[in-house]
Amino acid sequence: MRKQSVGLAALVLACASNAWCSAFAVNELGTRAQGMGGAFTAVASDATAIFFNPAGIAFQRGMSIELNNLIVNGQFRFIPSEAPPGTVVPAKGFPGAVSQPFIPIASFYWTRRMSEKWAVGFGGFTPNGLAANWTNFNDGDPANTKYTGRYAGTRAALQQYWFQPTVAYRLSESQAISVGVAFVHTHLFLEQSFLNPNDAPTDFSRNLAKDIFPGVDPDLAYRSFARLLPEGRLRAAATANKPGLTAGYLFKSKSGFNLGLSYRTHVVSHLKGNAAFAFTNTGALLPFLPKDRGLDVLFPNQGITGTFTTPGAYTIGVAHTKMFGGTIAVDFKVQDFRRFQELPINFEKTADAKGREIGTSNERRLTFNFKNSYVLNAGFERPVKSAPGPKMMKSMFKNVTLRGGYIYDRSPVPEKSVGPLFPDTDRHSGTFGMTKSLKSIDLTMFYQFMQFINKTTNVPANRFQGTNGEYRNFANLFGLGLTWRMGTDGKLDR
Repeated sequence: MRKQSVGLAALVLACASNAWCSAFAVNELGTRAQGMGGAFTAVASDATAIFFNPAGIAFQRGMSIELNNLIVNGQFRFIPSEAPPGTVVPAKGFPGAVSQPFIPIASFYWTRRMSEKWAVGFGGFTPNGLAANWTNFNDGDPANTKYTGRYAGTRAALQQYWFQPTVAYRLSESQAISVGVAFVHTHLFLEQSFLNPNDAPTDFSRNLAKDIFPGVDPDLAYRSFARLLPEGRLRAAATANKPGLTAGYLFKSKSGFNLGLSYRTHVVSHLKGNAAFAFTNTGALLPFLPKDRGLDVLFPNQGITGTFTTPGAYTIGVAHTKMFGGTIAVDFKVQDFRRFQELPINFEKTADAKGREIGTSNERRLTFNFKNSYVLNAGFERPVKSAPGPKMMKSMFKNVTLRGGYIYDRSPVPEKSVGPLFPDTDRHSGTFGMTKSLKSIDLTMFYQFMQFINKTTNVPANRFQGTNGEYRNFANLFGLGLTWRMGTDGKLDR
């Protein structure tokens, strides 16, 4: 039953199925920052400092409220290197999508300077999340037209919400520290096919063969009827609530040199939820199953538990705010995905009413062997001093700041885990952004093009799952932000 339990196991993969950043980490949670390629740890001069480096709120005047919305459009293609006989593979490969056609990710930030020394803030954001969809078929479609990797997963979603009150203290004119304690809510969803006719027999398969053909070698019996079984489908969802912690340090010199340090803790979520099973109506062997051992008995809907760990993040950044008439910044971030090595899954039901083993076992540990990832961010922003052309053009560019940036993101996903729920490889991104200031209101936007490095996998253990082949992926990200500043001119208070 090991392969069948992978169904729920993919509850993890659901979380891990990255669509736009390292595995399932989301780093693009500030519109201004992302226009600079995400290099904001040593800048941290707007309300999104709550996410990037909360020590920055100690240098900000008055009160700020900021709303951001990130929209992701991903285009993923998979060309299998080996497909089951008769499988129809589309000319450009099987399509996958981050969502159909977009997924929005909103964030909210509030900061207030309380005194010369103290500042407080609050943020609501999603540092971990995903939405993957490889369901390019209906249950009733012929098996040879369906996505070959569906037994490794078809659809997944993760939302991890951080609700983070923060306090910052100014140690001196040039230094500040901060700490924030967050309430973290995690929700996971997975859809996955099982009863894979191409896979080698498992303990569950052998037991099923004994029920249908008693007295016959179970391996031979299962291989003879595996293709006549109906295809199974698992849908699982689970939630958890845990605390999280963040801390930051920021040094801002009068010469314009800044140094920032930021830390966000890992979170171990103890999940609790439900799993539901369904089957196609194409199986020819259903009448041969014992009446008290039908698939609804072997795979009953039930409760589930599991443990899932999201990584911590360690970031160092440097910036110079008086360089070439603007600000230049560089960040280096390490995300400790090595904590995500395996996932224990527990099913509530492991036996039928007569005490006989069923298709869901007590505990399965799935190994992923993730490695740490790192992200290099570099960016520049510069106010537009003046614009050439007619008066209308000059007016349009008045109080406008332009930005650009570059990101290199090293994937933590090893080759054996690359698949529909981890179509993840190293990637390069270019960003562009701008802000238009209207008195106390800032309107900000950014665009990011993310190009994944094409990857071809060849892992013998993944052969029967249909996930070996070439992955060709890219994503477009758009962000819009609205900032309302009260009691401040937007300039840093030194």
